[in-house]
Amino acid sequence: MVTIRDIAEKAGVSKSTVSLALRGNSNCSAKTKQRITEIAKGLGYKPNPLVTANMTHMRGGVRRKNLLSNLAYFYDHNRGLPHSRPSYSTASERADELGFALEPFPYNDPKLKPDRLYRILRSRNVQGIVIGESPTVIPHIEFKWNDFAVVSIGYTLKDPRVDRIGFDHGENLVRLFHDLEERKYRRVGLALRSDFDDRVTHLPTSSYLGHQFDQASSESLPIYMEEKNWNKTSFFKWFSKHKPDCIITIGNEVGDWLLSKNLRIPEDIGVFSIWGGLIEQTVKYSHYNVSLEMLARAAVDVISDRLNSNTRGIPVLRRSILISSELVDLNSVRPIAK
Repeated sequence: MVTIRDIAEKAGVSKSTVSLALRGNSNCSAKTKQRITEIAKGLGYKPNPLVTANMTHMRGGVRRKNLLSNLAYFYDHNRGLPHSRPSYSTASERADELGFALEPFPYNDPKLKPDRLYRILRSRNVQGIVIGESPTVIPHIEFKWNDFAVVSIGYTLKDPRVDRIGFDHGENLVRLFHDLEERKYRRVGLALRSDFDDRVTHLPTSSYLGHQFDQASSESLPIYMEEKNWNKTSFFKWFSKHKPDCIITIGNEVGDWLLSKNLRIPEDIGVFSIWGGLIEQTVKYSHYNVSLEMLARAAVDVISDRLNSNTRGIPVLRRSILISSELVDLNSVRPIAK
């Protein structure tokens, strides 16, 4: 990122002279203004609109803790308006705390083409875009990103490769395996839909396989991984053959299947859910408290950081920020042995 300091060094003048020249101040000669403007253009300098506006307020005698600017919240048109989702309401609250206003826009409304959406955002002086979470993979979003700071909630967006905020399922599972060992489980099985594993970049399966490789005390069980064939009959074929003493899964479905067969939880079989089957679902078995509100707040913080550093567009090297979670034990796993 080119700064006023870079321009000053190239021009051989002070930073204050560069600042005056770029603002067109009358205290700077026309010749100096033209020379510095050409140097700035040649270096690829782009002024930070947030800083520029804030300085304008200060020169006018108006001081405020935060300068209000606009952010967009991109949501899936097919899921309806996001106002009832915890991630949107929390992102709005955090945006307001930092001096921004957050407004929802559908990224895939067939009546709102990408070029028109771009013009709308520019006309409303939108500076940053938070891409909301999705229960399914988003292969691609067509849009002109260069003028905006961008971050995605969750891992579901595959393209473009923007900064993203997600849960640290890898660390969560490492902690979980240790916890289950203390509870004397020796045949821990993993049962989950393949589309979920894809959504979270295969962190559950890679962590599970790594644990099975490292821990000789735990017997290795094949993963029950299905998508189209994810059903009760298929699950019990796997369950009867491999006889796990505890199952790591998602949502409530597997636990409910086990109860329907008169199996007692946790007396006969332990159940731990690393995530709700759907974003809005309440998990009733032992699980990790994966708070979308935490992700939403962190996403707005990332947008604020990028705007304050005048960083826009798709990064060459994106950042993935992982947030770990707290274990919620609802008695679907046996107590830790004493």
